[in-house]
Amino acid sequence: MAEMTPDQQKALAIAAARLRLQQGGGNGQDGSLSADNSSRAVATGVPIVGGLLNRLDAATNATLAPVVDPLLPDSFQKLPGDTWGERYDQALKIQKGKDEAFHEEHPYVDTGLQVAGGVAGTIPAAMAAPAAFGARGGNLLLRSLVAGGSGAAIGGTDAAVRNDGDLEAIGNGIKWGGIFGGAGPAAGKVIGNGTRSLLDALRSRAASQAAGMEPQAFSFFRRALTDDGLDAVSFPQRLAEMGPDAIPADLGPNLQKQAGALAATPGRGQEIVRSALDTRSSGANARVNAAIDENLGPRVVPSEVERGIEANQLAVGPAYREAFQGAHPFDTAPIASAIDADIGRLRGPAQEVLRRVRGMMNEAGSGNLSNDPRVMFETRQAIDGMLATEQNVKAISALTDARQMLDDGLRRAVPRIKEPDAMYAELARQNEAVTRGQQVLDSGRTAPRPSELAAEVEQGANPQGMQIGPSAVPLRLSQGARAEVDRIVGTNVNDIRAMNSLIKGEGDWNRQRLATLFGQEKADHLFKVLENEKAFADTANTVTRNSESAARLAAQNELGGAGNATFGLKEAFKAGGPMGAARSIAVDKLDDIVNALMSSDTGNATRESLARALAGEQRERLVQGLIKSQGMGRTPALVDPLVKSLLLNSGTARAR
Repeated sequence: MAEMTPDQQKALAIAAARLRLQQGGGNGQDGSLSADNSSRAVATGVPIVGGLLNRLDAATNATLAPVVDPLLPDSFQKLPGDTWGERYDQALKIQKGKDEAFHEEHPYVDTGLQVAGGVAGTIPAAMAAPAAFGARGGNLLLRSLVAGGSGAAIGGTDAAVRNDGDLEAIGNGIKWGGIFGGAGPAAGKVIGNGTRSLLDALRSRAASQAAGMEPQAFSFFRRALTDDGLDAVSFPQRLAEMGPDAIPADLGPNLQKQAGALAATPGRGQEIVRSALDTRSSGANARVNAAIDENLGPRVVPSEVERGIEANQLAVGPAYREAFQGAHPFDTAPIASAIDADIGRLRGPAQEVLRRVRGMMNEAGSGNLSNDPRVMFETRQAIDGMLATEQNVKAISALTDARQMLDDGLRRAVPRIKEPDAMYAELARQNEAVTRGQQVLDSGRTAPRPSELAAEVEQGANPQGMQIGPSAVPLRLSQGARAEVDRIVGTNVNDIRAMNSLIKGEGDWNRQRLATLFGQEKADHLFKVLENEKAFADTANTVTRNSESAARLAAQNELGGAGNATFGLKEAFKAGGPMGAARSIAVDKLDDIVNALMSSDTGNATRESLARALAGEQRERLVQGLIKSQGMGRTPALVDPLVKSLLLNSGTARAR
């Protein structure tokens, strides 16, 4: 070694390691239970590839032997032969001898390792190309034929590789590969079903314990939940969306029908379901009122608000008296002349109202025109009263013009009058806004469109005249709307559906209107509460209706008055085609659950357990149980390819 070059030393080490792995002992026939022999057994079991390994190793050793043999010490076995073919035959003989010795010494271990290697090598192919192994693509017969063809191809190829193209061996490989490969789909289905049933039983037991339910009750509950499109994730999410008063029976028709069956069956389960629904229904109005108070503010009585506004208007009186202390006489002749001219020109209601206004401008008890600013003020006030009730367009126009002339004269005669005028006008706008707010939820022509209401709120907030700061008109609009909501609730106290319909309206306008007055978030929250309460009422109605129907049907069956006429799948298909047949199957499945729950074979403990779950007494535990039940009804992914790989490798091994 000391006299060798570094490259020669490296080549010697490689060759020595290769021969140790190849020979293990001294004569190439070592059958000891070593890592080398075990790994070789695993590799040999892989179809096709395993048959090539010894030949590849023998070819490599035959090629390197002339180079490394002179460097090996005498203690290492060298490959005899002058030609590459002779060295290849010798190397292959050594490796086969070693494999045979290991099999004779440890037959069961060798067989097991080869099977493990074959399965490990075949499973990736079965999962990568499932159609080729009969996992999909038609009925069982077709899949078996496809899998048999794939098995025959693999078995024949493996036999050809391992037996140097021997036709008899290839025939055996095709035969046994086809037989065992073709049996794969059927065996996979049978074993898969058995595995699934066993795992489902274990999961069901653990899940029902986690849920705190009787196993049969949990099976009923989980089936209804699945049929309603819910799982361990969506189930708690839906309950949370519907609020703390929601129960599982609210979440779908299948769950509701189970509750209806329990409500129709005497016993503790019936008591639990009915009590839960009755208790919740009795608190519906309180919950709705609380949601309204929280989102729309405290209750408002329009007459009280209006009286408060009127009281504030009366409180403006001292400000008017103070403003008139600095007033001086004003020549109203130009105004009177203009009104007289209009009287001479106009006819009908417009002429009559102006005559009344013109008479108000004279001194009391005489026909002389007054120059007292207070008379002008009272005349203007009287015109305001006339405008409030006048319907004729011409009369309104004439009164408006006359009022404007008097108002302009008052501004000059009483310079400070516009300050109390602004206060009084603001209160008048607020009073009108209270009335307007009570119309925003109407469905008639008087109700504003959402865009119109938004414009009214924006315009109403702007100060007018000499007013300083924003107006309270938007507040009064919201108070009017709040009062209308209170009226709707009060007149429909026992009808949640009617209350919901009146507040929400037919379209989306009411939601937009309330969002304008109270904010989008508060409007959405209120509407969500109303939707939930409607769902709660629907659940109570459905459960009660179902329970009564089920009870009547049970009584009729007992008395022999029902059950003679049937409407089955055939009739459903005739009536509604494929969709009718599908609905019939779904309804029949629901009826099976109902009949099972009402049957005497189903114990009271099972019904009581299911009733507690449907009534929402154990939400957290139900979620835990559903989590543990995930995967039920599904065969583990590796079962089918594992079974097919075992069968396929059994076929190829039998042909060797």
